[in-house]
Amino acid sequence: MGVLIKLIDAVLLFFFLVVILAAPAFNAQVCFPSKFFPNFLVNLNLWFTSEYGDYLLIEKPSFFVGLMWLELLFQWPLAIANIYAILVEGKLWFNSTCLVYGVSVFTGMLQSNLA
Repeated sequence: MGVLIKLIDAVLLFFFLVVILAAPAFNAQVCFPSKFFPNFLVNLNLWFTSEYGDYLLIEKPSFFVGLMWLELLFQWPLAIANIYAILVEGKLWFNSTCLVYGVSVFTGMLQSNLA
């Protein structure tokens, strides 16, 4: 059972690392002007929107901008706290913060699919 927990922790660590890197690099481009970001990140975002036709990134509806603010101000700090809890181990609040993070992501995904 201990090996399974370590495997789950490794998967969660990878997931939260991706969130910590991607949220300020890509999701923040929805909220802030592109002049605040390096050219390669802006070009990568433009390539993605043109290649895949992501209408949310192209049109930036207000509900989507709000979801990006939610991710930057609420989910991103939770991801940092969860990485800390995984690396330090023995943090009793880790399960609670993972649950709160998951509910927030699920609610945001449900909202974007209903719009």
